[in-house]
Amino acid sequence: MSKIAFVHYGIGDRDGVNNVMRTNALEFLKKSKKNKVYFVGFFRRELITSYKDRVKYIDIPELNVLPKAKEDLSNKDVFAYIRKGMNLFTKLEDALKDMDSVIIENPNIGIHPAATYAFYRFVKRNFQRRTKRKIIYRIHDFAEDRRGNFINILKFRGNETCPYWHKVVFPSVGNLSYVVVNKKDLNKLRSHGILAEGKPNYVPNPIDENLYYEDKHTSEGLRNILIKDHKLDKDVKFIFYPVRIVPRKNVEEAIFLTALLNKKLDGKYVLVVSLRSRGPVGEKYYKILNDFVKKNNLPVILSVHDHVALERVYTKDKKIKMYGVGDMYNICDKVITTSLLEGFGMFFVESWYFDKAIIGRDLPDITSDFKTQGINLEHLYTTLFVNKSDFRNHTTQERLQFVKKLNNKKFFEEFSEENKHAIAGLLDLFDPKEEKRDIRENRKVVMKNFTSRKIANRLLEILRNTKTENIIKA
Repeated sequence: MSKIAFVHYGIGDRDGVNNVMRTNALEFLKKSKKNKVYFVGFFRRELITSYKDRVKYIDIPELNVLPKAKEDLSNKDVFAYIRKGMNLFTKLEDALKDMDSVIIENPNIGIHPAATYAFYRFVKRNFQRRTKRKIIYRIHDFAEDRRGNFINILKFRGNETCPYWHKVVFPSVGNLSYVVVNKKDLNKLRSHGILAEGKPNYVPNPIDENLYYEDKHTSEGLRNILIKDHKLDKDVKFIFYPVRIVPRKNVEEAIFLTALLNKKLDGKYVLVVSLRSRGPVGEKYYKILNDFVKKNNLPVILSVHDHVALERVYTKDKKIKMYGVGDMYNICDKVITTSLLEGFGMFFVESWYFDKAIIGRDLPDITSDFKTQGINLEHLYTTLFVNKSDFRNHTTQERLQFVKKLNNKKFFEEFSEENKHAIAGLLDLFDPKEEKRDIRENRKVVMKNFTSRKIANRLLEILRNTKTENIIKA
């Protein structure tokens, strides 16, 4: 019997990492009736409600990185990290003692430096004891890309009292392999000295086929709820942005594009964004956007978390209590992204799987992986100029004012001229023939390269090939 553990800061959080863990785990469980899956971390809610006898949750509250806990961690010195890390290391050892394989998610992101130290101690001890247990460090983001996190990690200065930060973040020992989710990060990982054969690995995130609902007529119930709650026209067309509302998602630009489309196409488009943020920064950002949307009566729904969960939730008498993300995909006309920073960019591939075209801003560092596989994203733009400067370079308040300026004839004409190629690409997939062709061809590529089974098999292959005889270097 194989026991596989996923270790993450928050188990059951509504984030991309939890969705990836869940999708991988379901495939492991389908692969063999002998497999058991354990989710280890601060427990918030169940990720998998089926397979009750083969899915277990191990609650470690000290891994919590909800806003208040995260703020408390950032104010500590390195010795506090080490003390807390040793306590956490002891709990991890106990929780993982019977596991055959362990996949640790974002261990070196720096969001929880005490945990980063605990993971470092765990992989060292795991090798020193010559155990057969295989470990994967799966990196979704790097600490160095998030200044506040990196400052915390740099407190490990490397002297007689504490190890050097680089060894803590990138331990090089037997039984341990690394996985990154895009090719750009593979090069970055190698630049950190993870070069040994089989150590650095690229494994893209999988689409979650379990979230697809073929009974699209049932999804119309969600459409009717949104129309009623927000007093919308019955012929409304939804543009779906499947993200949490945080500054890096650049929701202002999505609002701007929705207003632009309504003006260009004389349409009835309404932007729908998935989730509100947690924490003071996200809440402040949400409030700014929400106040602006309400004051100007804009066709925007900021968060559908009251009606939409990851997957459908039913009452005891089999009625829908909460709709799923797949339902939101079913009822939308297009998917949009205006994000400025992504670790993987799931929506670039997921939208095609759900038979919907994605429009908006390109992130070449991320999408180059998808384009290499054959996904056509040439209609996306890389810059959107306003007054000769990219939209992203302006402040939140300035971006929102641009939405209002679209009603100014001179501004609209100058913007249209300055961005004629970007706008042409934006409008390309509003041609039904172009849209149908791209969805058909891109979906083929997604099904060939990004299915949950293919990705789960690749992870299992890496675990099998992880060597145990390497000399310890950390």
